[in-house]
Amino acid sequence: MRRLEGRVAWITGAGRGIGRAIALAYAEEGADLFLTARTEGELEECAKAAAERGADVDWCSADVRSKVAIESAYARAVERFGRVDVLVNNAGVWIEKPLLEFSEEEWERTLDTNVTGVYRATRAVLPAMKARRRGRIINLASIDGRVGFPNLVPQCASKFAVVGFTRALAKELWADGVAVTAICPAAVEKDVAFGTESKTRPGAPAVKLVPADVARAAVFLASDEAEAITGVTLDVYGIGFLAS
Repeated sequence: MRRLEGRVAWITGAGRGIGRAIALAYAEEGADLFLTARTEGELEECAKAAAERGADVDWCSADVRSKVAIESAYARAVERFGRVDVLVNNAGVWIEKPLLEFSEEEWERTLDTNVTGVYRATRAVLPAMKARRRGRIINLASIDGRVGFPNLVPQCASKFAVVGFTRALAKELWADGVAVTAICPAAVEKDVAFGTESKTRPGAPAVKLVPADVARAAVFLASDEAEAITGVTLDVYGIGFLAS
């Protein structure tokens, strides 16, 4: 039996990169999928690829910065599949430049997408998960949520916040049957699904990570193998980094 057979997963930011890789990996493991992102063309292509792997798939364009859009998306997921078993909060933005060059709009967009977007989608699924006493919430953080990097102040601030959100909410839901975890990848080429060498930056691990490496971690955290795991941040840095 495939590891995610019978589960319904909602993946935000599913049109490309890590989100797309997780969607395809979940499809191969038997999950049914509800996919959201801002770009309809990329979502449609991802949904088609997931369906070719055997998944029942629905999708809609939704920006995590919009409370109305996220609540509407969740309602659509429930109407189609009846429930959401796994939420993968993957949608995010990444802007690299010195802090003094950031506009107010860029700061707000980064925090609203990377932090408040996680809150909005989590807030949508949580009441039903608590009522069923079962659910998985998987947040995509980053090595930027572990280490501070120059020219990435808003990014690091947002990802440190996601790690804190994960740990605090996991404790809040300790007795409710809902697991909350995070994945902290090192630098990953995010514009493709498979096969591209990672980007590097000063102080970051110089390793070869592709979105499929992160997707395998997301499969594990959604599976029965992780039944007793909550509140953890799973680092996906690559063998080269661990051996250095």
